[in-house]
Amino acid sequence: MSELAQKISQAVLELPAPDTDAQGAKKKNYTEALSHRVSDVLMEELRILGLSGVEFHARGRDKQFMGGYGPKGVDVFLSDEKHGLLLTSGVKGILFDARKNLLNRYRDMVMEALELHKRFPYAVCGHLFFMGRDEALRDERKFGSVLAKATALFTNITGRERPEDAPELYETAGILLIQPGDPDSVDLAPQGVPEELQAEGYCQRLVDTFRTRNPFF
Repeated sequence: MSELAQKISQAVLELPAPDTDAQGAKKKNYTEALSHRVSDVLMEELRILGLSGVEFHARGRDKQFMGGYGPKGVDVFLSDEKHGLLLTSGVKGILFDARKNLLNRYRDMVMEALELHKRFPYAVCGHLFFMGRDEALRDERKFGSVLAKATALFTNITGRERPEDAPELYETAGILLIQPGDPDSVDLAPQGVPEELQAEGYCQRLVDTFRTRNPFF
């Protein structure tokens, strides 16, 4: 297990998971709390890889940047006064009811990249997306599984190489599986997910893209 996987596993271990029959509000709160834990891990990992200025505001309101159509909150980010937003990574997931909520999350992601790139076309935008393992492996009529559907969707909105490319695209993304309450379930390289969309290597891809675009930073 990689160091990143170990840190995320520890976060899963420390956070009590809701019962399977818990109310939706409890499941939502758990998902958000895990998102914050993973964001902390991601911030630490990016700092280790050399981006010492990366931040995540774990308490209070999200950090806000003026996007193309209004203020936009971000999760993990790097910015300065001269350039504004330089790098950001969303950290969101669906642990419950993935078949029902996947398309909504996908649309939110597209709008997030569009808003940020419209205002900051040189910004490197990534997204670390976690899914409940059991939910991800559920049958899906067209794609075979929910995970396969997520992979197909994300393939269409990643790979932005240059600042003039479509603003709704992300530079990179990473998919990982987490079964609530099971630290041994963390999987950064799910079977069937291509390497360029796996969470394993996501941080390095994000940093490499940033260095290429900002060689003098």
